Amino acid sequence: MFQNASRLFTYSLVFLLVVNLASCKIQRVSYFKDVPDSTSAQKILQTLTPPPAIVRIDDVLNINIQTLDPQANTVLNQGNLPLNSGAISSLGDRNASQSIIAGYLVDKDGNVHLPYIGDVMVKGLTSKQVKDLVTQKISVYFKDPVVNVRFANYKITVLGEVRNPTTFLVPNENPTIFDALGLAGDITVSGRKDNVMLIRTDATGAKQIVRLNLDSTTAISSPYFYLKPDDVLYVEPTEDKVAGESNYRVRDIAVIASAISLMIVIIARLTL
Repeated sequence: MFQNASRLFTYSLVFLLVVNLASCKIQRVSYFKDVPDSTSAQKILQTLTPPPAIVRIDDVLNINIQTLDPQANTVLNQGNLPLNSGAISSLGDRNASQSIIAGYLVDKDGNVHLPYIGDVMVKGLTSKQVKDLVTQKISVYFKDPVVNVRFANYKITVLGEVRNPTTFLVPNENPTIFDALGLAGDITVSGRKDNVMLIRTDATGAKQIVRLNLDSTTAISSPYFYLKPDDVLYVEPTEDKVAGESNYRVRDIAVIASAISLMIVIIARLTL
């Protein structure tokens, strides 16, 4: 009798679990719902030219200078010292060993201090303009130098309903919204793609907030499709997610209560 009661109890729990899971909606993550399903149909979209990133105070620039003199190269590049960037990772994880960036810090006056050259005003310039300026100045001391400049602290933050919300160091200067979402592991099924919030800090320090609809291909033509340093993307939860969080708690309590009630009934019958 006890074995039959145990079997009945197990079957009842399985039934309750199946009912619980069946009540959950199956959702798919998709973008650009206005694109035709037919493979023969095409939709041509015009994208805007991404604006160049502008050097600001407290930026970190990786300035690599190569000449024909190996010893001089060591001196010229000694300023690209590692700087601790906190929890930022260029690989999208939270490993502290990956949170080191190297470069010249732009001081409060907008300068970087380079060997041989001294202070170079870089505030307000693009990375290409900095490259041309440094090449011109270092050519006074070395013949045919090769100069490469890139932002070492080009960071983007992605928050909300994504698989890996965090801050990322982006390796290129023209990341798109989808580059950032890809680094964050994509939007979850509980995230709203039609109302993604972008928070941007302008040159004056003011915050600009815009909404982007990633269900529409118009997002590709938006001037905000390409991200800028320190941009923050926030993916809001769907209404079902917000309402479901409380519903799940009520449903789980109901399932647990039903299981406990069933157990009490079975125990009461066994004691008869």
